[in-house]
Amino acid sequence: MAKPWLWHQEMDLNRPHLQPVLQVLRGCGEQKALMALKQIYENRTCPKLYFCDEDKDDIAAYVKQHCPDELKLVMQTAEEITSRIFTFRFPWDMERSNQSVRFEEEIRWDHIPSGDPEWTYMLNRHRYWVALGQAYAITGDEKYAEVVCRQMESWIDYNPVPPAAGAQSHAWRSIDAGIRSENWVKTYSYIKNSPHFSPDLFLKMLKSLFEHAEFIAAHPCTGWKRISNWSVLENRGLHALSLFMNDWKKAEDWRQESTRRLRETALLQVQKDGMHWEQSPQYHSEVLHCYMDYLLLTRNNQLEPDSAIVQTVKNMLQANLYIAKPNHHQPMQGDSDDNDLRETLTTGAILFEDAELKFGGLPELSFDHLWMFGMEAVVLYGKLDSKEPEHTSRAFVHTGNFVMRSGWSEQDTYLYFHCGFLGGGHGHADMLHFELHAFGRDLLVDAGRYNYGDHTPLRRELKQCSAHNTTMVDGEDFTEYIDSWTNGRIAEPRDVFWQSEPGFDYVQGSHTGYQHLPDPVTPLRRILFIKPDLWLICDSFECTDVHTFEQHFHFRTGDIRIDSDRFIAVTEEKYGANIGIIPIHPERMSCEARDSVISPEYNLIEPNRAVTYRRKQSGFTSMLQVLYPLREHGGDFPKVEAVEVMTYTGMQVADETAEAVRIVFDQQHPRAGEEHLVLVCHRKPGRHIESYVVDGTQVFGEVVWIARDGVKEIVNVIK
Repeated sequence: MAKPWLWHQEMDLNRPHLQPVLQVLRGCGEQKALMALKQIYENRTCPKLYFCDEDKDDIAAYVKQHCPDELKLVMQTAEEITSRIFTFRFPWDMERSNQSVRFEEEIRWDHIPSGDPEWTYMLNRHRYWVALGQAYAITGDEKYAEVVCRQMESWIDYNPVPPAAGAQSHAWRSIDAGIRSENWVKTYSYIKNSPHFSPDLFLKMLKSLFEHAEFIAAHPCTGWKRISNWSVLENRGLHALSLFMNDWKKAEDWRQESTRRLRETALLQVQKDGMHWEQSPQYHSEVLHCYMDYLLLTRNNQLEPDSAIVQTVKNMLQANLYIAKPNHHQPMQGDSDDNDLRETLTTGAILFEDAELKFGGLPELSFDHLWMFGMEAVVLYGKLDSKEPEHTSRAFVHTGNFVMRSGWSEQDTYLYFHCGFLGGGHGHADMLHFELHAFGRDLLVDAGRYNYGDHTPLRRELKQCSAHNTTMVDGEDFTEYIDSWTNGRIAEPRDVFWQSEPGFDYVQGSHTGYQHLPDPVTPLRRILFIKPDLWLICDSFECTDVHTFEQHFHFRTGDIRIDSDRFIAVTEEKYGANIGIIPIHPERMSCEARDSVISPEYNLIEPNRAVTYRRKQSGFTSMLQVLYPLREHGGDFPKVEAVEVMTYTGMQVADETAEAVRIVFDQQHPRAGEEHLVLVCHRKPGRHIESYVVDGTQVFGEVVWIARDGVKEIVNVIK
């Protein structure tokens, strides 16, 4: 028979506020002392974690009026959980599910449906208990608190902490222990006064939370753990436990250790440009949430936050502000879902009283913000000014991510380009990939992640090169897929260059992914954004022998029409914006449309269409297109044609040396009268004879944009 847990020996009962517990323990025994402790925990105001008890009724009234959609999801989740129906669909659930699982009898906490253990991990993180607690706080219906209590007891009995140091299971991984700790602490604040939350369950919870803290603390933050988001998520939980259990003897050790680990991860994992190294906006924001939770709890308890973590949070928030598409959603780079970033930016705006972050945030606080900050945040956020960011485009040079943007309205245009390192298991084979959004709609997209298991072939397909808007050679991946979490040969970025001016943005990048071929191939992608809505894509391949070169383009939705003469690929969405891909030399390539899929969130698949342009050629090869989005209700594409490049002595320059494009808008177009000439040199000019003439204008430079409006001509030497 197991020995009883002597909880009072783990606590510092000499603290003034615990003197009543000590007196009862000495005079009346352990059970009554436990009841006294439970009452102290119910009524204490220190530590302060999230909302204050006196705000509860006002928060409930506010969310009923201002957050109907979020309230509906919370109540729906709570109702389903009371019937043992589990569907994980909160926006920031790391692995959402779209098929419900119902337990007819007792919950099997180790159940793995459809061979996906990620579902099991989600089951054991208990985010849905927070929803049950909120439903209880809003309605006062005891059934919600009763379900939490029953399930908590079941989970504790079913899942004893692993006895061996370092041992883990589907319920006891260190990352899940950290996430679960946060959710338990939050859930407790809602149900603590329920008659179903008995002293015996209170003691069980405290013992389990103590075990959670010791379990996390015993897992060293070294090696792969220190560089992984795991260490951030688990030590955020340890930090929350150190404050929730601040009158326990080990609490200060937990707080110092969790702070030390969080500081180390902040300095190691987040790059100088503010982006998380794993190359996944999804996990960037998950890590950011943890650091912001640390800042909130330290501030609420008059503790001095670590300065490195403060600066890291500011940098990460700035990154989210700039990578957010005009519809406020993050790019689906790497293992990412199609999530709205405004809630995260709003949290940052409150923490730092930052006007730019408020500009990128929500117009008013969300459901979760009220329970996080309390009613005082409503007043603070309402008084906070909103300021449009000074710049539009942004280069994240340390991670190789680049944002081109025409402005900050929801109707502006946007392109996100990647030429950086892989980023570990959450990174995809997406070198030279880009996403494009314009006029309120995603037009060219990343295909997403689907799931994390090799039990379905789609995981492999969505991580591979052909699922991205990038280039391939001979149908071979430039980064080799081994399994869901590992790679073999990995392409490395090369020749990255960025230039941004008020009238244009330019980016280029190459990689080493085809250097292993018997005839090595060096791809180079160049993207010129002539603001506000015109892109030129120039892909080139340096090699000697014959190869087949491909460009892949993935559209969000809608039918595609391909012009049989010019191979212009146009989406045909009846409602909303469309895009056309206009080849410069259609006679040199073929074009094929195909059915495809995208995964806007974990475990969800939607049909879409993709186009592949293909060219077979020996030696140096180039493929150029103009990308032009159309507003809703159509419009005309610009006229696009190749232009001869001449030396100043009158000799024609070969296309493998330099190419030029003319883009003209007709008189009915909003940009009527504009003419744009773009010169792209495939051999970097360095001699006087390489001062080329394009349509009568002599220029010298590797990439040159000539803008004409019928009256004047402006020559922009971009590179």
